[in-house]
Amino acid sequence: MAEPTREHTSSSVRAVDLSQLLEDLELGVGQAAQLCGISIRQLSYWTDKGIVEPADESGGRTYDHHAIEKVCLIKQALDQGYSLEGAVAEAEAFLDRRQEEQKKLEAMGAAELQQLIQERSDMLHQLADRIRRGLRTYRVSGDLGRLVASVDGLEKLIAFFESNPYTVNTARQIALRVGREAEQVEKELKLLEERRFLQKISYPGADVYRYIPPGRQ
Repeated sequence: MAEPTREHTSSSVRAVDLSQLLEDLELGVGQAAQLCGISIRQLSYWTDKGIVEPADESGGRTYDHHAIEKVCLIKQALDQGYSLEGAVAEAEAFLDRRQEEQKKLEAMGAAELQQLIQERSDMLHQLADRIRRGLRTYRVSGDLGRLVASVDGLEKLIAFFESNPYTVNTARQIALRVGREAEQVEKELKLLEERRFLQKISYPGADVYRYIPPGRQ
């Protein structure tokens, strides 16, 4: 059988559903600890104490994205000076608030949900306008040259997130969607992360960027 041509091969490739990959993600204790920036001993201790629940209910030590996220939240709070007890409380409160918000969203009628989307969209536009004004200041001061990022490219990315506010993806996938070079897009995403317009989440082999709604920062 003849091998497919380059043109046929490229046209048959489809975008990867990264969110589904993350849903299925499971890491061993060593990988999970390294990803979250803690020691294997810490993660094992938190698991033994029931602070973190492993994905394997049979007693194995593998961790899914829910557990990994909780560990990362605890680590954030510890880095801010909380005790372990306080850090766990902060992480669990954050997760509870998000769960409550999700329940409220699911209970909303179509009209109410549309109104909320419009409100969030308006807030995103306002935040984008503030960032654009800040970018103009960077351009005048020369900081953009130092950061090797272009105003035009940044504004295109802001416009992309305005149109797709719930995007969660890698720099390469975002670059494909906006039709630009991945290397330059990644530099601009890092700048938007510094400006707290986006959040970067590090997973093995890839960094994922997502939009942070106003009020969650």
